[in-house]
Amino acid sequence: MAKPKQNLYGQEMGNKGSQTRAKILKATHALIQKRALRELKVSEIGALAGVSSSTFYLYFQTVSEAALAIAEEANQSNEQILRILNREWTAANVFDNCRDFVKSYFSFWADHVAILRLRNFAADEGDKRFIDARRRSIEPIHFALQNKLSDAQASSSKAPKLHPPSAASVLVATLERTAVVVLLPSAHKATRSKQIEVVAYLIASAILGDFGAPQTNSYSASDKPDTSR
Repeated sequence: MAKPKQNLYGQEMGNKGSQTRAKILKATHALIQKRALRELKVSEIGALAGVSSSTFYLYFQTVSEAALAIAEEANQSNEQILRILNREWTAANVFDNCRDFVKSYFSFWADHVAILRLRNFAADEGDKRFIDARRRSIEPIHFALQNKLSDAQASSSKAPKLHPPSAASVLVATLERTAVVVLLPSAHKATRSKQIEVVAYLIASAILGDFGAPQTNSYSASDKPDTSR
């Protein structure tokens, strides 16, 4: 979504206004990473941003509106991810492409986890603003996966005859949830690299069916949970 050129009073922001708005968003984002949105107050956002509460209200009506603006800027369908999805995926390279896609997707989540979790929680509670923000952010990925499924079904008899829109929705839901799980400490010796591999295999299997299990990075007893996250 394009950044607004005017404040809430219809005044042109200019460079100074844009910088002030950006400082407010930066402060809001910093606080969101420490506490729940409902606990944040305009006064502490203003204090961290170095502006008054009245200045905050020049740009946002509520704290949740500022959070929404941050969520709008966290576009999951970024250039790197879409570039991977726009490659030609074949039986010979589908797993490698899926693994690249999942790694890139999970990396984006790790970099924006606080605001993405907030956005999804608000959307799950039925806030239409955040529902729309999530849809806009993920929709290009959804359509790209849907096209991969449709193309595979049209060109390969081995491809599962799954309903492309429904299958793409399930794959996106799997990505969303697993992106959160891989950031949590594991009590079951799960590792980030192996979780990425499993999700990549599930996506590749949904697209091309029985293309053969990946032979690289096979599991060994020496694998240890990723404690760096």
